[in-house]
Amino acid sequence: MRSHSQLLLARVGQHQSEATNARFTVFQALAAVGVAPEQADEIVSQLEAGAVAGAHTWISESSAPHGSEQRFEDGWFAGVRAVASDLLRIADTTAAQRGHATSSALLLAHLQQPASPRPEGGSR
Repeated sequence: MRSHSQLLLARVGQHQSEATNARFTVFQALAAVGVAPEQADEIVSQLEAGAVAGAHTWISESSAPHGSEQRFEDGWFAGVRAVASDLLRIADTTAAQRGHATSSALLLAHLQQPASPRPEGGSR
């Protein structure tokens, strides 16, 4: 039986995999309509930074459970500030990312190449 943390990690891994596939699809679609790789990077990085900023807003607006003791509330809000600060840093870093569109285009070109025939009579 899998532990709770293993299940959480599996869910995170699934979301990361789905995000990679979605990013690849978006880059393909943008390239198909003539969007330059640099502009595609900017568009996708802004979308991803916006998603992180949304998480920042959600965390920042959270509050301690109603009726909590003051010490608990103080700790809660200190944790919220720390997480919100990290999310803002991640959003800033994400917004500045470049090069993914070109990498995706190169990967797609590589995947679309026909497989080269294996030499006859030889082993690995």
